[in-house]
Amino acid sequence: MPKSGGRQRPLLVPLALGLAMLVFALLQVNDPDPLIWVTYYAAIACACAVAAFRPLSRVAFMALAAVTLAGAALTFPGFVDWVFHRPTSDLWAPMSTDRMYIEHSRELLGLVIAAAFLVTADRLSRRR
Repeated sequence: MPKSGGRQRPLLVPLALGLAMLVFALLQVNDPDPLIWVTYYAAIACACAVAAFRPLSRVAFMALAAVTLAGAALTFPGFVDWVFHRPTSDLWAPMSTDRMYIEHSRELLGLVIAAAFLVTADRLSRRR
């Protein structure tokens, strides 16, 4: 609904999703590979924030989707290993280099959450 001057109010759901992704980015500072995950989650947070005000560009959406799919492809084998060959409780176990499936499973779950936030924010922004 337009406000005075023709400007639209920001959408609250994409803003909330962006804020949540920003919190996720900050939680990654202690990760074994923080630069990758802080940057990725911050990019998703920015995309959600932009989507609160206007539709995302197709290029930005597709670039983030491509990075998400690449990350999913890299972490999926570790996730499958955990699901079919390891105890479910291992997901909460401390990380170690001899159990990389734990890290890969956690990373894949984070990618799925980020993808859901990105798609949701994008779809909502296009309903205007």
